[in-house]
Amino acid sequence: MLTPAQSRAAEKRDRILEAAREQFLIHGLRATSMEAIARAAGVAKPTLYAYFPDKDAIFLAIVTQVLDAKAAAFAQGLAGSEPVDIRVGAALAAEFAVITGVIGSSPHAAEFFDAHRASAELLAKADAAATEQLVRALDEAGVADAARLARVLLDACFGLAQKNAGRDTLGSDIRLLAQRLIAPELAARQR
Repeated sequence: MLTPAQSRAAEKRDRILEAAREQFLIHGLRATSMEAIARAAGVAKPTLYAYFPDKDAIFLAIVTQVLDAKAAAFAQGLAGSEPVDIRVGAALAAEFAVITGVIGSSPHAAEFFDAHRASAELLAKADAAATEQLVRALDEAGVADAARLARVLLDACFGLAQKNAGRDTLGSDIRLLAQRLIAPELAARQR
């Protein structure tokens, strides 16, 4: 259990990260200053620097939060007893819902994830973990070339997310895609 001081510190850290994320999405990573983040978070600059040594550290903390939420949503969607096409669709829809929920329709969305080498490494690890889970689920369901189908699904979902950034149909589109690609594989296995 956290002490009152630890609780206040955690709350302040979360407020800083939320303010920074908003500033990054409104103004872009490069155009956002530590001063702007401190002002948006309602803290003094020395306080901000006590929590984060620089803007890169703030950025990586935000990316880590997003990736953790994305991984949890994916795992939760993949769990269950439904057929694999339904579970995979739910997992992918949940994962992309986290991403679109965070970045919305920001003109700086690509910069948010592509601007930093360390974030690219974190994203690659997160994507590899999700791919591994997806391949395992497809393989356990008897899909013949599970790795290839997982890659096609993930690539198609990425394309849907780019095209549907402002639409409410992304989740249902991803679930439809998963069903249409996986169900025939399952049916062929049962023949």
